[in-house]
Amino acid sequence: MTSTLQERIENPFLRTKVVPVEEAVKHITDGHTIAISGFTKSGEPKTVLPALAYHFSQTAPDARITLLSGASLSEDVEGPLAPFIRKRGPYMSSAASRKRIHTGEMDFTDVHLSAFARNLMYGFYGDIDVAVVEVSRIRPDGSLILTSSVGVSVEALARAKKIILEVNTAVPDYTGFHDIVLPTVHPKVGWPLPLVNVRDRIGTPYVEFDLHKVVAVVESRTPDHPVPFKATSSTDTRIAQNVIAFLLQCREQFQWGKRLPPIQSGVGNVANAIIGELYDSPFQKIRFWTEVFQDGMLRYLEDDAKFDCASSTAVSFSAEGRQRFQHLFERCRDRLVLRPMWLSNSPEIISRLFVIAMNTPIEVDMYGHVNSTHIDGSRIVNGLGGSGDFFRNAYLSIVHTPSTRRLRDGRTVSCVMPYVRHIDHTEHDIKCVVTEHGYALNMDIRSPKRRAMDIIDRCAHPHFRPLLHAYLEMAGPGDEPRATDMKALEGWWAEYDTACRTFPASAAAGTASSGE
Repeated sequence: MTSTLQERIENPFLRTKVVPVEEAVKHITDGHTIAISGFTKSGEPKTVLPALAYHFSQTAPDARITLLSGASLSEDVEGPLAPFIRKRGPYMSSAASRKRIHTGEMDFTDVHLSAFARNLMYGFYGDIDVAVVEVSRIRPDGSLILTSSVGVSVEALARAKKIILEVNTAVPDYTGFHDIVLPTVHPKVGWPLPLVNVRDRIGTPYVEFDLHKVVAVVESRTPDHPVPFKATSSTDTRIAQNVIAFLLQCREQFQWGKRLPPIQSGVGNVANAIIGELYDSPFQKIRFWTEVFQDGMLRYLEDDAKFDCASSTAVSFSAEGRQRFQHLFERCRDRLVLRPMWLSNSPEIISRLFVIAMNTPIEVDMYGHVNSTHIDGSRIVNGLGGSGDFFRNAYLSIVHTPSTRRLRDGRTVSCVMPYVRHIDHTEHDIKCVVTEHGYALNMDIRSPKRRAMDIIDRCAHPHFRPLLHAYLEMAGPGDEPRATDMKALEGWWAEYDTACRTFPASAAAGTASSGE
């Protein structure tokens, strides 16, 4: 599938801008704000950013920049550059960046992804000095075909003073995959988006921009770095089975028939397990309106009875998944749409299409509040991502998590707590809580305290249920009571710590969250 650089650059003017990457990175200097392509390790500038890190290390070790991307970058790309990043947003999964954020050496802004992309266009984050965007083709008129993600690539190209294009000849030509639409900027009126089906296309398959802002074009021969996935555990499978049981209940209760509303699925092992169980369910012609098209979804492409279409802002695969995707590439071109993240995460569209949202947090509490971002309420893991966009606006919002999490110090903690110490999603936004033990509804007309009893009994690990009930009783009366007796609370936390240390080794527990 590889091509020559000459084949991929069809515009004569932009051919004159081709330079070695060592020359291109000189356009980025201390104090610059750069906005780049990339979303969940896909479509990132895999040649320019490592070269920039090396350039700074050799010529300007005190240089600091602001880095804005669609979502996470691979450690190979972000890790070397992290020492030179002063400000970062809106999402990251880099251990190097996370360490600097925790020590205060890097400012990190965690923003809803749909809002971040629009804020970038509005100018809330100031001027964009340089955009660095990976593309798979430059068309004769100079318009661009992006690669495996969109993210904020289009906004970066529109807002930047200077542009560096990274033409990746090691990836396929993605012509026909994209649906490109820019958000409107006040005072221009933003009309309702004319999108009523997952497969609808309302924009262009290419990006139009000002060619004269291009200061450099470089070649990349590096494919996307693969996303690692662990083998599906028995806990993952039981969670997935409980999610499907809830959806089957909804099918009967709300008379869906065999067609599900469109599905949004977060990334990770539990998400892939759910997609696998969904394939084996009675539902047919499944549609995905999601952020990332990943490994578990590939089998759907080979089954016309099971799969209808999908929309996302990125494709992100393991090494095996990427090989399978390349085999199915032409089949994907008509059935998979890649959109800017402000559109893939649009509250308006999520609500209009009746999307079912499913995501994994760090922990939930007995009242249904969700912590997706901070260990112990203070240490950022990755960021909010798009979970808030989807949970707040979904037809059904499902939060799924193992009931326990094993820490590196040997303790096993409960992922169902009396309260979460950082709230990303309130109980108002969550319709169902799922663990490997069962599911509890958070969508009917009951008091929070009655729903709390249900979450404890159906979702918490049996080892921790007595303690959680004891807390609820200690909290006393009220709509959503919290314990306030400090002495009693100290005693409760001491008992909880003992329970964490004496968790039976034979009982299944989830793995430690990243960053813990």
